[in-house]
Amino acid sequence: MRSDAEAIMRKAVAFARTAKPAYQELYAFLETVFSAQLEAKKNLSVSPVAMDATFILVQWRSGRPLLRRWDFPLDIHAAETVLKAVCKALPPHNRELSGACSALAEALGKNPSAKDAVWESFLHHEWNPWEEWVETTGVDLPSLLYVARSCLRPSVERTAEELLKTASSDNLWKEGHCPICGSLPALITLEGQGHRQAHCSWCGTPWRLARFQCPVCDNRRHESLGYLYAEEEPRYRIDYCRECRHYFKTVDTRELLWPIWVPLEEWTTLHLDLVAQRAGWKTPPSPAPAIYDVDTSAVPS
Repeated sequence: MRSDAEAIMRKAVAFARTAKPAYQELYAFLETVFSAQLEAKKNLSVSPVAMDATFILVQWRSGRPLLRRWDFPLDIHAAETVLKAVCKALPPHNRELSGACSALAEALGKNPSAKDAVWESFLHHEWNPWEEWVETTGVDLPSLLYVARSCLRPSVERTAEELLKTASSDNLWKEGHCPICGSLPALITLEGQGHRQAHCSWCGTPWRLARFQCPVCDNRRHESLGYLYAEEEPRYRIDYCRECRHYFKTVDTRELLWPIWVPLEEWTTLHLDLVAQRAGWKTPPSPAPAIYDVDTSAVPS
């Protein structure tokens, strides 16, 4: 029996197939990835992160997230299960994803006693520890990170969801980065009465942004914040900040005719990234510079 989440995901993919035929080659692959992730979450075995509500609220009142990206516990078996599904569903002729799957699978096969370390290496961002095991020559690094982190996503999401059961960040968290892990949004949605909802690029956590707020530099001066959109897609827009020059993709969900699945929207809005970059705006990093204090222009996110 399908879960509510899986039903929403499959319905979102079905609508996207019709509404956005330009991404037709990706839909079967993405649907398989999302389905494998949801299935893996049903029987996850991850060590709980012990935090009481008082500690969590103190952290949030101070503007501090609860974890760093490398602090998330992992279910390695679940990650390998997702990897098998991903490798079987690769889009035809996609050399980047195919090379990434092969490189990761080969590394795990050659280092059976170091599987935990191989997977845990992909929780980092400021250096490339996976290169100790993964042969990256000729491998597309963004594709490798996407494949590996897609496999880890069920574990990461579960930890975030459990922490949010302990305490709620609503009306308390005011930052532009995630209250759980300190990452920036993958996507922003406009919901309800027009409030802005950010969706974490790392753990999937949603949180509310101010009406005028840049997630990267926290600029809240409306005169230096703007947006642009294509006339043929009025529900999609690009929010940008003139102070730090970064942009974020925003989806107005209030009148959409299909349910939204954020990881799917990240892929089916790639054309918006091209529009933004051609206009001179910069792709935002995933780890928030304010939290991770790294030169995000020089490292993978």
